[in-house]
Amino acid sequence: MDTDQLEKQLQIWNRFMYMVLGSSITLVITCLGNLFYSEWSGFENYIGGIWTWIQLLATPPGFYLLLSRRWRLVPLSTRVNTIFGYFLASWFSLLAFGVITANNAPVELNFLIVGSAILIALGYIWTLKRTPNPRDEMFP
Repeated sequence: MDTDQLEKQLQIWNRFMYMVLGSSITLVITCLGNLFYSEWSGFENYIGGIWTWIQLLATPPGFYLLLSRRWRLVPLSTRVNTIFGYFLASWFSLLAFGVITANNAPVELNFLIVGSAILIALGYIWTLKRTPNPRDEMFP
């Protein structure tokens, strides 16, 4: 498969990433609203299935676009924002899970949420430093 077809598919992956990212942010806002304003009985049971689906739609595509042999044909600099957009959506879903279980959450979950945020930020900075900048010079 040539890189032109992969770049067209990357646009589709990018649009899907925005949908998943919006869904995960909406989930966090909904969970915060339930935490602060009302205690809806059965909210954890209802929202748990939605959280699972959003987490499954966010995490595997990020790793697929990052580690797949097929996608390594496309330069990392063109797909890095889409990859980390999926990871950010996955982190928002993890944050929503932390808000859902805020009353009886283990301390390790808080460390996981903060640690994954730091890991995503460091990974993004590392990949931006790693990707070469194209030179504007005509003759090197």
